[in-house]
Amino acid sequence: MNSTSLNQFIQLFTLDDAAATQRVSERLALVLRNPEMYAERFAEELEERGIVAPLPPQELRDIALIDALLSEDLAWESDWNDTAPTIAEGLNEILAQQKRAARLKPTTLAGRREPGPEQLDTVHDALEKLGLALVLFTLDSDSYPLGIVAEEQVEQVRALAGELGFEVVVY
Repeated sequence: MNSTSLNQFIQLFTLDDAAATQRVSERLALVLRNPEMYAERFAEELEERGIVAPLPPQELRDIALIDALLSEDLAWESDWNDTAPTIAEGLNEILAQQKRAARLKPTTLAGRREPGPEQLDTVHDALEKLGLALVLFTLDSDSYPLGIVAEEQVEQVRALAGELGFEVVVY
């Protein structure tokens, strides 16, 4: 595991918050270095997700990434039936935590009528106008864990995630 790459990856989400970067990096370094120890240390959190049996390393890494960012309010889990305005409100919490000036205007996001993953396209379009990109963290679930990065960092997010073994979709 390349700790420099890990820190660079985490900083794309934590920005200038050195303390959050350190906490998230330490947690992810553990899951990358020793998945069994991670599962033992965070057994209670995993159990809250309904995970009581050992997971394949890839799934555990992805859940660790999501939970680490959630613990710092740098990710938000959208339910499958959320509408674009609801998703925007959740993403605004991330933007506030990242101390970004940009905010989404939930009342102006008229997504498709039916809730579901198509709502992510509507939110992505709104973020793109602000120079930001939507990150979907993979999770075999009916929820959509989401993060936000600067649009100019999209390729860097993809490259570092691939190098570190995390599965993400960056819109």
